[in-house]
Amino acid sequence: MSRPEFTKDFRTYGQWLKAMPRDTRYAKEIIRKHKMFPDKSLKQLRDLKISDYDLSKAGWETLTSQQRMERHRSLQILRAMRKGASLNQMTEKFGMKNKDAVKLLGRNLYKENGRWKATKNDSLEVEMRFYDRDAGHITIVTRNSKDRYLIAEYKDAVDRTLKGGDTSRLKKFEGVKIVDNAGKEHSFETRLDRLYDIEEAQVEGEFQELYVN
Repeated sequence: MSRPEFTKDFRTYGQWLKAMPRDTRYAKEIIRKHKMFPDKSLKQLRDLKISDYDLSKAGWETLTSQQRMERHRSLQILRAMRKGASLNQMTEKFGMKNKDAVKLLGRNLYKENGRWKATKNDSLEVEMRFYDRDAGHITIVTRNSKDRYLIAEYKDAVDRTLKGGDTSRLKKFEGVKIVDNAGKEHSFETRLDRLYDIEEAQVEGEFQELYVN
């Protein structure tokens, strides 16, 4: 089935995008919606409401600053539910409605015997701080919960190593690579002298928060 014409004047989205500078608030909103719904026409995109989105499918770069804050909140909800908390408990904690949490988490929530459950894994993108073997202290956009957990485990190993000097915890990460949302590979920095250099170069407290707002 072929895609519908994007507009009466432009058959494809690409033609519409190139026809003139698309830097207005309206155009930026259409561009953002198109990234999430590439098969829809301009009219369909224009008529879409935020409430129609399944934000769990949205890439990090397509999110507004407010939605990025909500993505962080959704990760907290997932982590807590995986440890036994209920959706009601978490939405009450954050002053949310269940339907808002469902919009944020989409397919990462499911019902079982009438109760909301969290999937064991997810593919939510989020920006995190990272010690890269080649680039030093950088931020990368991770693709899923497996990578997030690995980076968190690595950060804990780095902290413990820098405090005690025992590098045995870092051996697990030697030669290990992680792939970001753009498909670029990153290697974990495990050399103690480089870790000290990177740590000393950071502004005090800068690396304390693993996730980037």
